[in-house]
Amino acid sequence: MLFFRTSYKGQATEAISRFPAIAAGFIFLLMACSADKSENRVESDPNVMARIGQHEVTDEEFLGAFRHIYERSGRALQVTSTVLREILDQRVHFYGAVQYGIDMGWDSDYEGLYRKNLIYRQVVMDEFKRSMIETRVDVTEEDLRELFLKYNTHVRASHLYAPDRHVADSLHALVTAGASFEDLAARIFEAPSLRDTGGDLGYFTVDEMDVGFESVAFSLPVGAISEPVRTSRGFSIIKVTDRITTPIITEYQFAEKKNRIRELAIRQQTELERRADMDRVIDGFEFDEALLAELWDRVEGHLDRTPEPGIESDHLFHMVPESWHHKPLALHDGFELNVAMFLLETWYTPQEARDPVRSAGAFRNLAEAIAYRTYAMHQYLTGPAYYEDLIARSVGNTFQNYLSRRLNQSLRENAVMAEEDKRREFLQHPDVYIHPREVNLAELAVRDMDTAEKALHKLEEGADFLQVLHTYGFDEEAKLAGGEIGFTPVTHFGSISPALSRIQPGDIAGPFEMASDVIFLFKCLGVREARPMSYEEALPHIREQLAGAHVMEERNRLVSETLERHDARVYYNRINEIRLQL
Repeated sequence: MLFFRTSYKGQATEAISRFPAIAAGFIFLLMACSADKSENRVESDPNVMARIGQHEVTDEEFLGAFRHIYERSGRALQVTSTVLREILDQRVHFYGAVQYGIDMGWDSDYEGLYRKNLIYRQVVMDEFKRSMIETRVDVTEEDLRELFLKYNTHVRASHLYAPDRHVADSLHALVTAGASFEDLAARIFEAPSLRDTGGDLGYFTVDEMDVGFESVAFSLPVGAISEPVRTSRGFSIIKVTDRITTPIITEYQFAEKKNRIRELAIRQQTELERRADMDRVIDGFEFDEALLAELWDRVEGHLDRTPEPGIESDHLFHMVPESWHHKPLALHDGFELNVAMFLLETWYTPQEARDPVRSAGAFRNLAEAIAYRTYAMHQYLTGPAYYEDLIARSVGNTFQNYLSRRLNQSLRENAVMAEEDKRREFLQHPDVYIHPREVNLAELAVRDMDTAEKALHKLEEGADFLQVLHTYGFDEEAKLAGGEIGFTPVTHFGSISPALSRIQPGDIAGPFEMASDVIFLFKCLGVREARPMSYEEALPHIREQLAGAHVMEERNRLVSETLERHDARVYYNRINEIRLQL
């Protein structure tokens, strides 16, 4: 099986073999390689800071890794020569893992080739979206103000879910004819939270639901029922049951959040435009319905097969007569999707998208999605925005990350833990295997620090927490629950965990800016102090600890051997020659 760029005009396939060495991601590990040996050969290219086999760490990549770590540190990283050497070692270690994967043949075995094909298609579709969809988006000042209003609004809605358009249209027809929304929800949903509540989803605000669902829900008046709405999981019919908007929204608040709102607006509008483009293209396709039905009869029950040696794409081809392979399954604007292309693209559809296909309707959805993907890829690959080197670099970068992750996965799968090792770990580290302190908190979430200070002042004066919550909080779901979030380990609160480590019932904590747009105050309702785990309780954590230690140790050993085998060179002296631009 080849990794190829498909020409949807029936032209020959083109192998992609270039994988430049600019990779994403990093691991905080030091390379087992001495500085003297790394420096004993002069590197002719002054922009190369390390060479591992055919892979290079360039000064541009080093700067990119440095900026990434600097930003993740909250711009608080102490920049020292030791830190800079560690950043360079991280990149070298990464390429050592990549080279190990290549030495093992993971770049050309069945799993690797299959992954490469999936990555290629995703990269092309990402570039199609960036160059041919996002360019159509024009976010105006009015758009930003409208989104900011939504940002300060909570909508409550119920929905009816449908896996495909046919079922969605049938449900909508029933609702239009007067069928009870609640009765239909009781028939559709198995989960009690939806079945017994008429499909109620509770309150939500911007960026908490599927963007297509959210866009329609916010546009409907209370009591209105939507047409079927395409979401990332199928279709929904939406009924809006309530809407609450923060009464006072100031220009200062708008200005403070404007940049974040702009980023969100671009992301949402781009995705909505992509879905609109998908609907237009799919509506324009003419499917051979009889042929599609016959294909479903042939492949039913075989779409969830796991790609592995011996189960290749050929197994789908063998299920249909060879005489069908060149038959057109769908046509659109001069573009033809034939059966062979469809079967191939079905195989190169991620398994999580194939697994749920259990009906003719779901198969039709899959066929539409594949038709759109092949058409979009054709439009990009034959259009002026196509840049082959860009695609090759992006595929190469992503595939290198796959090879690095596969090494960890392989080591974890092969980790052997003896019973005596697990017992020894438990006895030697009793302070690790404890149930952490748990706190039951009531939360009050606000949008800005000024509001948080006002709410805190009221609480310090002795005001009732629920009254303050209803006056200043924006989260309607929290108001319904009295703000209570239930007993939660203190360790789950991230950077504010130390502030909660000694909190007692009745105490107020905060304000905490735990996200860029949400500030929290907490009232402690109850505490469960830490206690030791039994061995049985600790076993899952022990296994994870030992497996992690095994992976780290073995990865370091294998990477060090790989660097030695390929005579890796690291030019630490060039760190001092780089101008760090923050």
